[in-house]
Amino acid sequence: MTAYLNQAFYVFVTLIALINPISAAAVFAALTEGRSAKDQRLIAKRATVIAAVTLIAFAFAGEALLGALGVEIGAFKIAGGLLLLKVGFNMVFTPAAHRQMANGAKSEADPESDPTVFPLAIPIITGPGALTASVALVNPTDTHNYTNGVIFVIVALLVIGINYLFMLGAEELTTRVGETGIDAVSRIVGIVIAAIAVQMVVNGVSNLTHFTMS
Repeated sequence: MTAYLNQAFYVFVTLIALINPISAAAVFAALTEGRSAKDQRLIAKRATVIAAVTLIAFAFAGEALLGALGVEIGAFKIAGGLLLLKVGFNMVFTPAAHRQMANGAKSEADPESDPTVFPLAIPIITGPGALTASVALVNPTDTHNYTNGVIFVIVALLVIGINYLFMLGAEELTTRVGETGIDAVSRIVGIVIAAIAVQMVVNGVSNLTHFTMS
């Protein structure tokens, strides 16, 4: 039981850091600015459903895809860890990363278009970092354990549900926390992501070499 709780906590921390509901809410507020409250709720609901399906489907389909390509899960963890490390560095050292993300998304999207799928569901909620980590979280070891998949699905739905609530309160959140507060949280989250990335690389090396680092 303790092992399962530890696994669930690790999955929760990893996903909450990568999805980062505070930054996602700030971007959501920028993308839906000027729309009615009803439209904002509808966009948030649709984006949440699409993001959840994408994240969970990719997590389980990823291993099969890697197998077809002849790529071991250990190698994928190392590559994914290096990718996450870059994401973490960008969050720590790039000033106001969430504002740049929002401005970039708004400039690429048609002002009259629906931002539900792009850029909100993908890549704001489920970006490359979350998708990459999802495969590793479902397959933490070489042995197939269906319990890991169940834990991932439950925790993923919980985290995306939390993100949905943050998006519903996006305007109030950005007003109360402010740009400085959101920027500070993003930098702290970036440090956590960098640490998760290093651990993912270590796990990948262990999977490939069958050498346990302790």
